[in-house]
Amino acid sequence: VGTDHTQGYGQDFFDHITHDKGRGRRLTNFGTVLNPVGIRTIGEMPNLTSAMVHAGWSTRKIEKVIGGNWMRVFKEVWGA
Repeated sequence: VGTDHTQGYGQDFFDHITHDKGRGRRLTNFGTVLNPVGIRTIGEMPNLTSAMVHAGWSTRKIEKVIGGNWMRVFKEVWGA
């Protein structure tokens, strides 16, 4: 789950992150970035957890989705 919201950033920000810093050429065009209804803002992210609980997902599976998998990767790569 990508939790790196760009909420509140304008076009200048997207122009900066999508251009090659050495040559100024456009690397990609995200187009319109619109998250799904219910998780459009950072403050709505708990809705994702609620939806997984409502769908009957196990606690273990939910924990993996909301950060446990990243923690596992960090530990495997950096031994943290």
